[in-house]
Amino acid sequence: MPEKKRFFIPTRSYDIEMKIRDLDFSSDLLSVRVLSSLSTAYQVVLLELLVDPVDIILNDIFGTDPIKLNIKLLGQTEFVLDEVDLELMYLNSGFKIGGESSSPTGGQYGSQHDRSPIVITSVCREPFKTMNTFVNKVYIGSTIRQIVTDLANEVQATVEYDSDNENTETIDQVCIPPTTFYKIIKEYDSGNEDPFDGYLDRNFGFFGGVPGVFCQYDNKVYIKNLTAKMKKNQTFTIHQLVSGDDNKDLIEKSTDKKTFYTYNAIDTEYSGNAKFAVLAPTLRYIVNPKNKLYDVIEQDLDNVCSVYGLIHQNKAIQTDSNISKSTRISYDNSGTGYEISEILYDSRVARAVADLSTISMDLEWNLPILNLMNVGESVKFNTKVVPYIDLTGKHILWSSELNFTKSAGGWESVARVNLVRTNKKI
Repeated sequence: MPEKKRFFIPTRSYDIEMKIRDLDFSSDLLSVRVLSSLSTAYQVVLLELLVDPVDIILNDIFGTDPIKLNIKLLGQTEFVLDEVDLELMYLNSGFKIGGESSSPTGGQYGSQHDRSPIVITSVCREPFKTMNTFVNKVYIGSTIRQIVTDLANEVQATVEYDSDNENTETIDQVCIPPTTFYKIIKEYDSGNEDPFDGYLDRNFGFFGGVPGVFCQYDNKVYIKNLTAKMKKNQTFTIHQLVSGDDNKDLIEKSTDKKTFYTYNAIDTEYSGNAKFAVLAPTLRYIVNPKNKLYDVIEQDLDNVCSVYGLIHQNKAIQTDSNISKSTRISYDNSGTGYEISEILYDSRVARAVADLSTISMDLEWNLPILNLMNVGESVKFNTKVVPYIDLTGKHILWSSELNFTKSAGGWESVARVNLVRTNKKI
């Protein structure tokens, strides 16, 4: 049951604290999952507790009050190595309510209730508010950066907007349709037919490269050029180790928050033929500039991959010879474009081929938290498994899932990370 005052014995792993109002549910927590992904707007957090449902009902724990979650990674001397504070909004939950049984002591303590597992789905409160705030405005003679900055001020958010190869064109007029801030600033998604979805990127393009948009738990909105990130220093490195080697030095280095390791196998996929067959090696866009009836913008898919894709070293994309420029040409007249600007199509196609190659793996032991939540950053993968050497090098951290599970010895952690890039081999 929830406590008014918490009793805690430190361990050498994590200290996780959960509070709703003045009630401390830390001792009732069984597991915590923190999901971060460029496919979503903000972090999603799943909390599993073992509680008496009556406590939930009597204390009105149904979403009115925020959930305060604090996660600390502790060192050997109980020194805090990494820490994150999350203020969460309770979205939904489910639990079973059983019957009552009489107390074996003759009713001295009243009725007894079975404790039941309950899973609470939650999101970060301020990012949810920011990204779902309604916007609607008209801009004359503005750049994309100016528009995004002004809209961010309207929703009271801070924006970190990459300047690498950004779209600096001054646009005559932009009418922001009545929809959420997130829909306006998110990346274009070819599978979404909502004309407001990814509005700015869909119609003008953020970068000459792959965009990535995410609102972190601290309510800071990041608009990243993932193509440029691939050319910069990695945020951290993941090492795949093999049993039997002397890995002591590398394992000891893992406390620096920039070194992670795993002995587990990795999962990898490659979808070059599938993506090229859908997109076509030659792409032609029919646009409607204001001073002529129409124009045609032509792109070579191989060139887009090598210049604007998420490339590390080797620019060659392996595809079947059946998918050739002479037999596969696509035409697109679904949008008017902006004059004869190519940047929106560079951005659109680059995002479609960003994840031709993927690597997924599980990281274990006492993991630093914040870097694993920082999606959209460059990550280097190294391996001591000889057949996998060609898969090494830089990738983009597309998503992560941090799993904390309570055991008899304290909290244990496993992280599932998903890395992407355009080329398969270095």
